[in-house]
Amino acid sequence: IDGDVIERKNLDRQMFDAGQVGKHKASALAARYRCHALPEWFSRGKLRLNRADWLLCLVDNHRTRREAIESCDDCGCQAVFAANETHSSEAYYYRRSWRGTARDPRVYYPELLTDTGGDPRAAAIGCTGEAQERNRQLVSANLMAAALAEHLFVLWHFKAPRLDRDTVARLPHKLVANLSRLETHTGGAHE
Repeated sequence: IDGDVIERKNLDRQMFDAGQVGKHKASALAARYRCHALPEWFSRGKLRLNRADWLLCLVDNHRTRREAIESCDDCGCQAVFAANETHSSEAYYYRRSWRGTARDPRVYYPELLTDTGGDPRAAAIGCTGEAQERNRQLVSANLMAAALAEHLFVLWHFKAPRLDRDTVARLPHKLVANLSRLETHTGGAHE
């Protein structure tokens, strides 16, 4: 699900080619991977979700992140978020039982609750256009964010259900990487 359209400036850091410029990103990816696409912006209540679903959130604004977290709260599904800046990347995992705890992104990123800037649903802006001009991203940062998110998905979806409760409590819920360091956040602390 993505309402954004492929632009020339996306070609150096995303998996599209020049022949796809002007097409919706969701539709182009769905054609490649033979899946269903919704070429529109995500919002709370847009999808009919259930407890077994996973949201993989690769968004660049707090309002959409917050609504994805609220969707998890509503239906009990789980989510992995990926984000990046010019040289740094991060990914974090969320489940409804963490609401209001140190593992809740709304707790460690309180700006999720109030920041509405950068929302692509606002008529005055586009998704990647202004954000990309203000914050140039390296393709390596995009790749790292995706790798961190994939790691958390594999860890929580495939491994965690097979582990004992004490081990699961120590699993990382957030990973942050920059050019020289990797942080692993477990519980309310990080290493």
